[in-house]
Amino acid sequence: MIKLILNDKQTHGLIVTDLNNLALIREKFSIKNPAHGKRNKFAPARLYAITPSGKFEIGMLKDLCSYLQSSQYRYEIDEKLKSKFFVGYSNPIIKTYNLPYRDHQDKSIRLAVFNGRGVFCIPTAGGKTLIMAGIVESMRLSMNKPDALALVLVPSIQLVEQTAKDFEEYGVKNVTKWSGNNIPDSDATTIVAGTQILLSEKSDLSILDKIDLLLIDETHGLRKGNEINNIIDKIPTNNRFGFTGTLPPVLIDQWNIIGKVGPILYQEKTLDLKDKNYVSDFGIHILEIQHKNIPNFKHNPELPAEAFEKEFDFLIHNERRNEIICNLCNKLKNNTIVMVDRIAHGEIILNKLKEICDSDRPIYFIRGNTEMDDREEIRKLMEQKNDVIVVAISKIFSTGINIPNLHNIIFASAGKAKIKIFQSIGRALRLHPTKTKAFIFDIADNTKYGKRHLFERQSLYETEKYSYETKKIQ
Repeated sequence: MIKLILNDKQTHGLIVTDLNNLALIREKFSIKNPAHGKRNKFAPARLYAITPSGKFEIGMLKDLCSYLQSSQYRYEIDEKLKSKFFVGYSNPIIKTYNLPYRDHQDKSIRLAVFNGRGVFCIPTAGGKTLIMAGIVESMRLSMNKPDALALVLVPSIQLVEQTAKDFEEYGVKNVTKWSGNNIPDSDATTIVAGTQILLSEKSDLSILDKIDLLLIDETHGLRKGNEINNIIDKIPTNNRFGFTGTLPPVLIDQWNIIGKVGPILYQEKTLDLKDKNYVSDFGIHILEIQHKNIPNFKHNPELPAEAFEKEFDFLIHNERRNEIICNLCNKLKNNTIVMVDRIAHGEIILNKLKEICDSDRPIYFIRGNTEMDDREEIRKLMEQKNDVIVVAISKIFSTGINIPNLHNIIFASAGKAKIKIFQSIGRALRLHPTKTKAFIFDIADNTKYGKRHLFERQSLYETEKYSYETKKIQ
């Protein structure tokens, strides 16, 4: 009989069984370590979600029990461990707002309150912020604790401002902001905080001991080894919820999220939202540029990333490629975002656009040092006008910018990052009276890594059943 109990510190679960059983269970919840190999022989061969002593994160209990049951192990769960995992309310009381819930929002809120903890995979433009607001107030009603202290953790200062504003507009009372620009009000009952302020050595984290509800937006950032994990561990509440459009592709990161937050309770697909007319229709157009006289970037075993960096540098400085991107921007109707990965590339695109576009056309470049007030002014301008072009660093744009009046996105350097690609597409899918369809332009290249990355992007599109068209640019 395998026993699942609470450890002595009451912070983790513990598997009590013989060594053979424990080894098999640990193997199931492990992956090959990509860092292990000839270049790093001392790195462990595998990464485990369960320690050699059998310790596991409490949020993994459901997944662990599912495996034990499917493998026909006999097991029992200690009541103390159950009380840490099963923390919901069988008769949820749901808070309603003037803005009615869509069916997936209502279902998510009910599942959250019933289970008390868990992860929700809701695509960008799927109304996650309203779901979070509904969970906060519905949990308070169900707990019969109207002053329960809620912490809503978001990854950027811009999202702190936007989320707090949205909460107040929905009707959530006593909201305060906690970021580099804001000191939280000690009398508030809902704190919207940026990840970076919690990681700052100057921040007083004593308030974390008083948190009753924890909500983590963009929870895919809670990957194994990230520093934010240490902050999450300091928060004692078991009522915790995570929200993301896409989970990380690596299982060890998924188990880390599930372990620290809870099981996946609900998943919604972008195409399902489109079919229900909750997000805009969209089309993906792959423009595959056929470069001639491509330099031979030889692989250096001592510097494995060198060949990729040289190819990338060749592409972002390629005059013909940048002309194609800028001419496309100039021809497109309505507002357009051009996504780049490097500041140098953004500056090249910006200068070229200013050369070929009408002098009165608004053209901007949003990068890391762009002030929050300036970003907000650009966002407001895009809601008022229909001819704005914004060049944006992809890490900044893929999260935290709400622009319903956005019709076109150009991936000027898309790479292969699943989460960035899906989140960026989602930015163009918000409904707007002027929009019948959004257009995504994927700039691809016939270079070594360009072809590899395009194949991976196409695989992502096909997995999500996104239709796309490919055109070769000679």
